[in-house]
Amino acid sequence: MSSRSKLLTLTFLIEGSVLGVALLVARLCGIALFPLSEDLPRDLLVGTCGALFPLALFVFSLSKKAETIPLLRSVRKIVLTEIKTIFSTTGLIDICFISLFAGFAEELLFRGVIQAKLGILAASIMFGLLHWVNPAYVIVATVIGFYIGILYHLYQSLLMLIQLHFVYDLGALIYLKYFTNE
Repeated sequence: MSSRSKLLTLTFLIEGSVLGVALLVARLCGIALFPLSEDLPRDLLVGTCGALFPLALFVFSLSKKAETIPLLRSVRKIVLTEIKTIFSTTGLIDICFISLFAGFAEELLFRGVIQAKLGILAASIMFGLLHWVNPAYVIVATVIGFYIGILYHLYQSLLMLIQLHFVYDLGALIYLKYFTNE
């Protein structure tokens, strides 16, 4: 099995499990995850614009300037060595699929279920831990999870968060794959 096939299979298994847990726990706890949006144009626009902050942080974390910040230096190193290698065999369609599936499954679980039951802080910490690559990456993912959680608290739209997560992942992976030379 090729590394591309392994990555897509792993994505399907992990994100499929996350989605399954979200749907099961939501049902057991009586949490309505659908409809995802009551204002489609607003949610797609705000979700897209909302992705710009974490995407800018990601791009900055891969810059040479990030090497002067210990936390980001650690993130930079792991992203440019290990994560870039993992995605080296993927194509644009693969990146789109991975980004969309991750955004959908993870936002239903972390904001739709966990934040609804346990609050922003718990959902953010669990989100960070799910993205374990190294301790620094967990911290950055937790901060981004908190940012997304605040947007959910303000707008109460899962579609907005799915869009934000999708646009962020898509932008980050395209930037990593096609615009970094290290």
